Amino acid sequence: MSRPILQENKAEAESAAPYWVEEGSTTDGKARFRAKIGGLHCSLCTGTIEKALGQHPGVGKVSVSLTHEQALVEYDPKAVKPEELLGTLKDMGYTICDPRKARPFEEEEQALVREGRRLLAAIALSLITISLIFQAQGWWSVLVPSVVGLSLLTVAYLILRGSGALATIAGLAALAAIFGAVLLAKVSGFASNWIPLSIAAFAVFVVFGLARHILSMAFQSVRRRILNQHVLLEAGAFAGITGGLIGLAFHPAGYPTAAFFAVSVLIVNYHLFSE
Repeated sequence: MSRPILQENKAEAESAAPYWVEEGSTTDGKARFRAKIGGLHCSLCTGTIEKALGQHPGVGKVSVSLTHEQALVEYDPKAVKPEELLGTLKDMGYTICDPRKARPFEEEEQALVREGRRLLAAIALSLITISLIFQAQGWWSVLVPSVVGLSLLTVAYLILRGSGALATIAGLAALAAIFGAVLLAKVSGFASNWIPLSIAAFAVFVVFGLARHILSMAFQSVRRRILNQHVLLEAGAFAGITGGLIGLAFHPAGYPTAAFFAVSVLIVNYHLFSE
């Protein structure tokens, strides 16, 4: 048999291999499998997975390791299949990897590049939003936007530094220029009537576009009656959008319409930074 045929058969076998590893049976006759799960961020994610899988008939103990990003599941093979359980996790926005294989370097690098671009967009929108809701009330009022702006630029530096010195300097300069220009325009009163609508557009873009995966994970959690950080985050984001829409619709005097929309932008972007 020629080498190309051997390689082709090997590739077909690997593609047909399941994305889990059987770990034997328990004393009470239940089977066990282990799977590698991507997208875990904190202990709330482990609780979400345990609750989601525990809702399936035939599932016994579910143990999730945040450190190793793996789950060990006890189940009754007569009542449920591993494919069904892992399909639930995929629906909820988690990625499933073969625990017997290391993730290819090229794939990890591409994922990091995509995430870096998303975070840079979130930083730019956060800086603009902070500038637009800034209220000059003395020297002390400059402290908060300055500290937040410096923090966001520091995060941007950490993202850009792998791209080389020139790209890092250019990227930071562009973000700082945007922040300063919008802040100056806000202080000078330029186009102040458009500020609420501008931040409203940012809020819609962030919630339904930039962080669409968080919205999807929240929806999948709600339909399974699971309360987690994604549900709470989206509740806050939609509360901000709702408050802003009330301001746009009824124009109550002194109502913080722009600030409500800004809440949606900033809390969702903060979650992106913490992922």
